[in-house]
Amino acid sequence: MENAQCSALVLVPVAGLYNVLGYTPIERTLIALQKTGVRTVCLLTSEAGKLQKHLAKNVNGFDLCFFHPSEMEAAKQLLLAQNPTSIFVFQQPMVVDISVLEDIQKMATANRTISAASGEITLLQAIDFQPDNFKIPVVELPIGHRSCHPVLSKTELREVKARLMRNLTKPADGWVSRNINRRFSKPISRVLAYTPITPNIVTGFTGILAFLPIYFMYQGGYWNWLIGAGIYQLASILDGVDGELARLKMKHSKFGQWLDTLFDFTSGVAVLLSLALGVERAGYEPFFLPIAGYIAVFAGVLSIISLSFYVVRTGFGGNFRINYSFYDHESRGARLLQNLSFLGKRDFYIFFFLLLAVAGLLPWALVYFAVMAGLVFVLSLQTHFLVKTA
Repeated sequence: MENAQCSALVLVPVAGLYNVLGYTPIERTLIALQKTGVRTVCLLTSEAGKLQKHLAKNVNGFDLCFFHPSEMEAAKQLLLAQNPTSIFVFQQPMVVDISVLEDIQKMATANRTISAASGEITLLQAIDFQPDNFKIPVVELPIGHRSCHPVLSKTELREVKARLMRNLTKPADGWVSRNINRRFSKPISRVLAYTPITPNIVTGFTGILAFLPIYFMYQGGYWNWLIGAGIYQLASILDGVDGELARLKMKHSKFGQWLDTLFDFTSGVAVLLSLALGVERAGYEPFFLPIAGYIAVFAGVLSIISLSFYVVRTGFGGNFRINYSFYDHESRGARLLQNLSFLGKRDFYIFFFLLLAVAGLLPWALVYFAVMAGLVFVLSLQTHFLVKTA
């Protein structure tokens, strides 16, 4: 199914326009439809003027058509005139995850009529566009932990907000992100959701903040290193805000992903190099610590180049989802790497960085980074080989 060939009909009853973390339900409905490729939407409402004014701020790039509820047939004929292959029918505005609409579209390739949220959202083939009287079996899409709910009361508002906030935790989160960083980043994201601040603005601010530890690492000494490590941990916490805000505001972009990854990698290498220089400048013993730092920087740069080339080849974009081979095996060595993989996650090593600084042992982090950067580089080379021979 081509997304551009999908239209939508949304019934908008007279109800309070509850603010669900920055957007009203009708705004969330339309933005989610837009993200799944829908371009023409008919809205059935008895308050067209008020609704049109309300949507003007946050909803654009749409062909929106307003009809009175009594003009259902006219709305249907207008949508059918667009020659869509299928049409979404919303019985009312919904706070719906984009993935729910995407899954409905995927299921429609095998089933003519797909419904979700107890019939609140239905995708019909154009030839079966009969929202008042379904005459063919409807396949129900399971929602699971995702959001797909109306908001008609303050109780529902609280429940939907809570669900949206819970869903900000990703399955790929490391232990530190899940149990420490998210506890601080989520409240920040919740506040920022009501502001005009965009995810890319947060990414830029966090990226700049991540470079500030360079000065303290180079200066050396317990307090400089502790301050630098503390700022780096703060940047790690805020690094989760841009992604959370992107999910809350439904403003994901490949540019934002690449910008975030660019700041993460370049700031990480710069902090390591400045620490190695600071350790050498301070004459910290043993002598091999600065050497380990330079090895870590060299291996880190090689890993960045290798991983960047990999994601370009595979088309994953800036989120750097790497399919390391040990995740697909059950050998003893593979299980060991699976259990220790958290050691290579950015959230862990930055937090470990802070712990070593508190203990006055930060220079020894250079040995840790040399080992991990070298291992990541070797594993990244293996991923290239697997892709090439697949």
